[in-house]
Order: sequence, then structure tokens, then C-alpha cells
Amino acid sequence: MRGLKYDDKFLLLLYDKMLYYHNHYLYPSQETLLKWLCNQGGLDVSRRTLNRYLRQLQNRQIIGRIRRIKHNKRGGLIFATTLYSIGILGLQKLHTMGVIAFDELRAWIKNSIPFRSRIPKRPKKGLTPTDQGFYKDARSIGGIVADLI
Repeated sequence: MRGLKYDDKFLLLLYDKMLYYHNHYLYPSQETLLKWLCNQGGLDVSRRTLNRYLRQLQNRQIIGRIRRIKHNKRGGLIFATTLYSIGILGLQKLHTMGVIAFDELRAWIKNSIPFRSRIPKRPKKGLTPTDQGFYKDARSIGGIVADLI
């Protein structure tokens, strides 16, 4: 992988690991990403440089990433590993590099689940527009108050 730019190296590495784990997303730690890039990509960088690279790739929509944060009951935050996925532009780049065929590209897009459509583990508290609650016909707070008066 010598002679490739960092975004190509990271994209090839991410695609290789996704094929290995049979998934459309990954959640490695930063230390694991650094080891993978050093061992397989030949790119020995610091954690700060890795974060810069990841931010640039995300801003160019080559990859997608979601930080996972859990709230602790004692008022603190627990940081989990970040979810990484290849974006549409990243898949197009893999296709132009000759790594992935057009049929594989189409199947990848068809079978992948976008980050934003994932179902949350816990239902959110409070009323939602789809609830069949007491005021299911009301469209606004003013309509509820008008019915009470």
C-alpha cells in the first residue's frame, strides 16, 4: 500500500475489515485503528493525526461515523467506540479504484442499513406524533386548551 494517499489506505483497510467481519459497519477503538493502519496500511501516525484524517474523510462524505455516548446514572458520560461505515462517495471511489465491481457496489448499497434508520434500544420517553394517546386528535396546544374551555 505504499504510494497511496491516506484516504485510499484508510478506505481500503475499512472495506477489507468490513468484508472480514461480514458487516456494513465497524466499531474499532482508536488504538485498534492505529494498529491496523501501521500493520496493513504502512501508515504510522499519532492519534491526533488519525482524528484529523477521520474528520477530513467524514467532511468529504467518504466515510460516516457516529460517536456512541452513554449516560451514567451518577451524572457522568461513558464513551463507547465510534461506529464507522463507508459512504456513497467512498463506495464510488472503491469502484473507480477497481476494488469493487458495479454489481457488488449495487448489492452493498441495497443490503446496507443507514446509521440514522437504526432502531434505538430503548424507547424515548414522552409523547410522539404516532402515539394513540388521550389527545390523539389534537394538533397543537391551542387545540387542547380550546377543547377544555
